[in-house]
Amino acid sequence: MTRRDYCRCASVRNFDYDHAAEKLGCNRRWLEDNISRLPHQKFGQSPVFCDCELALIQAMFTVLPADVLELLSADEGQETRAEPEPERVRALREIRPSGSRRSTAVS
Repeated sequence: MTRRDYCRCASVRNFDYDHAAEKLGCNRRWLEDNISRLPHQKFGQSPVFCDCELALIQAMFTVLPADVLELLSADEGQETRAEPEPERVRALREIRPSGSRRSTAVS
């Protein structure tokens, strides 16, 4: 996905911190503290949010209890898919050299 593929706004209306916080029902301070993790646009010093970005933020922090997920999957006739487990990252002390890498020099 490129930077703006998610945006489906017919006309983009950008909201500042105060208006975005009001639309999301959160504190301006929360947006300011978490701006590096949130989708937004930045023009100069001032981050702004369009409706699509506010919808993404809302989706990022939506919590669905297991009961609701079961109802949704039953309605769709599909089971919920388990996310694949990420590959385990080994600790530095577990890493060992792969062995000799002798190369023969061509003369």
